Amino acid sequence: MKKVILSYLPESILEKDKRNVFLTFIFIAMIMLIVEYFGWQGPFSKIGKNFSFVRTDIKSFTFYAQVYTSLSFMIFFFIFPLVFNFFFPVNADKGTGLGGFETKTSLKIYLPIVFIMLPVIWIATSSPGFYRFYPLYRPESLKMFFVYELIYATQFIGIEYFFRGFGLFRLEKIMPGYAIAIMVIPYSFVHIHKPFPEAVGSVIAGIILGHLALKTRSIWPGVFTHIAIALSADTFSLIHSGTMSKLISFN
Repeated sequence: MKKVILSYLPESILEKDKRNVFLTFIFIAMIMLIVEYFGWQGPFSKIGKNFSFVRTDIKSFTFYAQVYTSLSFMIFFFIFPLVFNFFFPVNADKGTGLGGFETKTSLKIYLPIVFIMLPVIWIATSSPGFYRFYPLYRPESLKMFFVYELIYATQFIGIEYFFRGFGLFRLEKIMPGYAIAIMVIPYSFVHIHKPFPEAVGSVIAGIILGHLALKTRSIWPGVFTHIAIALSADTFSLIHSGTMSKLISFN
């Protein structure tokens, strides 16, 4: 397979370093296109009705759509890059080690970010446009809320690995000094379907998380930071919309 791919490359990029740059960009572009056309809740709405176990009422359907999205993110943003690294390895960190996560330095870096973001998220989610969008699945019980959030959280492992692990560390090795800026571009595209303030914020978040991932040499602090912020956004949205109080009183 590797020989077939290389046979189609121009001679000018057959040098190993140039070849790795070329193939990395092509791979990232292809993954982004595949996820856009097949990996979201939107594409699931077209194919999900073909599965007999998927209930068609809105709440159940959006729950299964999130299961589909989280699974596709793990496949395309995590498993596929691992396979790509196997065929076209680069002598660089993968970002999956726990070394940076286990240090007190990581906690000192990431915890303030979470605490700073909490009041910002609280204010942002007070907007009707925001709390009507999040969470994507409207739970009917606290149990289903926690089940949904657990499934939702897994997609951030794939996201952080692809953008702050595979892509970032690989490009840092072959194009030092440009990796963070380059990976912010496809990362912002993932947020095209989100509210505009969140999409703009993804550029800032991509720069900060990229810098911190390189500093700690690990994606895991970013994974848990991302999960904490996403969980807060969903929780605050339910509070502002009045749904959370109904869930608590119901239980």
